[in-house]
Amino acid sequence: MALGIALVAMVGFFAWPRPARPMVPVPRISLAEGAGFQARLVPQRPGLTALTAEVTGRAAPGPAGRGYRHEWPGFHASARFEGTGITLRFSDAVNRWRVVLDGRAVELSRPGRQDLRIDGLAPGPHVIRAEKISESRGPALFGGFFLDGSARALPPPPPGRLIEFIGDSDTVGFANTAQHRDCSPEEIYAATDTSRSFGPQLAAALGADYRMIARSGIGLLRNYDGTDPDRTMERLYPRALPGDAAAAALPQRPADIVVIALGSNVFGSELAPGERWTDKNQLRHDFAPALADFAAARLRENPGALIVLLAFGEYGPELVEAHRSVSAQLTARGMANRLVILGSLRRKACLWHPAARDHAMIAETLIKVLKVEDFPGSG
Repeated sequence: MALGIALVAMVGFFAWPRPARPMVPVPRISLAEGAGFQARLVPQRPGLTALTAEVTGRAAPGPAGRGYRHEWPGFHASARFEGTGITLRFSDAVNRWRVVLDGRAVELSRPGRQDLRIDGLAPGPHVIRAEKISESRGPALFGGFFLDGSARALPPPPPGRLIEFIGDSDTVGFANTAQHRDCSPEEIYAATDTSRSFGPQLAAALGADYRMIARSGIGLLRNYDGTDPDRTMERLYPRALPGDAAAAALPQRPADIVVIALGSNVFGSELAPGERWTDKNQLRHDFAPALADFAAARLRENPGALIVLLAFGEYGPELVEAHRSVSAQLTARGMANRLVILGSLRRKACLWHPAARDHAMIAETLIKVLKVEDFPGSG
């Protein structure tokens, strides 16, 4: 009888459908079924007219001031036009993009130095959005939207409320669509979708836009395993491009809410030989004032904003105690803030990162804490 039960269990194990792995290699171009238009990559075509766009995300001007150099995640641009076709220009061998036109999507992977030409649209007005959904390994260029003589420019969508998210791989959405913890680098690339991380979900729920200043492995005072001590968030945050210290940032509008989710990489790995802290309690002693100063600096840049301190509590009591201390310090200084402490996550995605279910839970937790009335000028 025991043998029979064991055999049934073995059959059930092998017969049970296993979660699908990310599709690799990622198709160069993928058009949603029933999109209602044609899309293809073509050589860059001169003589087109640039279309004014509403751009969100830290960026630097492209060569000769044309286009946008970007590296921080979640960079996106939106525009409106009237006509039957439009062109998007790329010089990008590292990223994945989702282009949504009138609610229908086409995805690109590492388009290189090419144009995406979209044709076959119904006559009339259209809204288009191009969004980087992967995490960049270095700077790339989005050249913008372009029209030919048969199309007419319309004013871009007006800017709305804005939430800035500052964090690490959990904020980026590292491999968040995966259902496995063991992943190849290409599977991680295929499974990362920043637009489906908790930040964009929260922004959508509050009718706001979002800006991402985040990077995998980064921390405020130290990075994961103590690597790259000169490239912490404290040092990289002011840069337009993390990989180009000399790049000048394009103007960006202030945020209404700033969510700071830093600390997981600070406390989530053992201290390495040669680091300036001997134990995590000493690290907590330095981390709390540094986080308070960092939050205060963000308030100076975004006057009237609400600071949200997001602590991943599973990384230990030192992290939680530091965040409680910072929240109290900011309150004592008259700086509006909210403290959100998360419980343990399932972390079923690549390399033990939060998967879709975790990101939905984090977004729901933040939605319960924040309201539309928290935006300056609301109510």
